[in-house]
Amino acid sequence: MDTKNYDFLIYKRGTETKEAKSIELKIPNGMTCTEFKIMCIRMAHAIGYHENSVRETFGKIDDKKSNKKQLKLLFD
Repeated sequence: MDTKNYDFLIYKRGTETKEAKSIELKIPNGMTCTEFKIMCIRMAHAIGYHENSVRETFGKIDDKKSNKKQLKLLFD
């Protein structure tokens, strides 16, 4: 894997659960702050935070460039 062009955002759960133990997002270098915000929102949803809590914390997602079908899959 070529890691020179990517950074990683990794979450590892420290307790025993039936949910995801580890989530790793490969982030391209040069990502804008808005794109990083969307990545953090995706991570929060993947970890299991409720949609309302995520929305209260991060605010509205500016999804002009994002794929609405992909976001819908993440929220369902």
